Amino acid sequence: MKVSLFVHELSSNPIVRAYPIAKAIELLGHEVEVLGLTYNTDQVYEPYKDEYEYKTIRSFYDIRWVIINSIKLAKMATGDVVYAFKPVWDSYFPALLYSGFGIKKRLILDAEDNELWDAYNGNGWKDLKKNKFFPVNPVYNKILHPLTFFVKRKSVVCKNLQKRYGGKIILHGPKNDKFNPELYASTKKLRSNFNLPENVPLVLFAGTSVYYNGLDSIVKALLSEKAWDWHLILVGNPKNEGFRDAKTKLQERCHLLGFIPNNKMPEIIKMCDVSPIIQTPIPSTEYQIPAKMLESMAMGKGIITTNVSDMQNIIGNKNGWIIPHNNTETFSNLLNFLQKNPEELTLRGINARKYFLKNASIERIAERIRPFFT
Repeated sequence: MKVSLFVHELSSNPIVRAYPIAKAIELLGHEVEVLGLTYNTDQVYEPYKDEYEYKTIRSFYDIRWVIINSIKLAKMATGDVVYAFKPVWDSYFPALLYSGFGIKKRLILDAEDNELWDAYNGNGWKDLKKNKFFPVNPVYNKILHPLTFFVKRKSVVCKNLQKRYGGKIILHGPKNDKFNPELYASTKKLRSNFNLPENVPLVLFAGTSVYYNGLDSIVKALLSEKAWDWHLILVGNPKNEGFRDAKTKLQERCHLLGFIPNNKMPEIIKMCDVSPIIQTPIPSTEYQIPAKMLESMAMGKGIITTNVSDMQNIIGNKNGWIIPHNNTETFSNLLNFLQKNPEELTLRGINARKYFLKNASIERIAERIRPFFT
């Protein structure tokens, strides 16, 4: 069986959620093709660009062009089953067309975000005139939303989305044959390979810095006297405004590694001590589970996070630490404690990896989605 995966905005990071599910589908013995639009570029999201031979169409970031190019994209699919990632116009709409609205071919939908409320633009009905061609404007998504009725099989990332769409909760953890701390060299050797200091504690932030995902909180904590020994590792676009600001404030204690291929991320995670996921509780983050958290759990890292979405259920008091999102003092005190008590990181990291293997590995994803293809 061949499965056509329609992925939102292949030039950006939504592939991060689709990728482990694609690998789980392959583990079940099925063939996968990945299709999507790229915006104002021909390039797929850098860390995943070599993972598949993607079928893409370059588009302007304009709802009119998105609809036109989505119709073209639908004609490029060749699968027996259709899996749409996100109920938005550049992924769900072409999936609807190719599947004949779920009548000609089996149609599956995955939801990982609150697409009915745009967190970082705030543009809804009141700003429709100003951003009238913005393709993920929630007004357009609300128009598309009733068509999710045609989907009979659904996967979601958290309980809030399950309440809206139904379906199974799937945690998009990475492949265990890559994200396994036992497979990689010692921390000392890895740091040497990346020209990083060997004898200081390291905090990792990977991805794109936006106002709600906590890089500013990490920087503020590291500027505290209690966390002054800690260094910050940044993985992602070095031109990102948040990255530049962190470098300016932390100087030699901030290390910009640029984009790192997904298959090299296990090494990055292993050589760092903590990987904080400091989410601000807003209508967007309450519907998310960050992939970087699951990757860090796979690599046996105790997680520092905030209590948004399903974090309390995942982290609890055994797999890491939950702190207030806006309390720099609590964060810096915890870093100070962990520097003095590294055995606590080790213990909770072991628990975090056990949770990953049981609930978020590719093998577990495959078990949960197997009924979708029978």
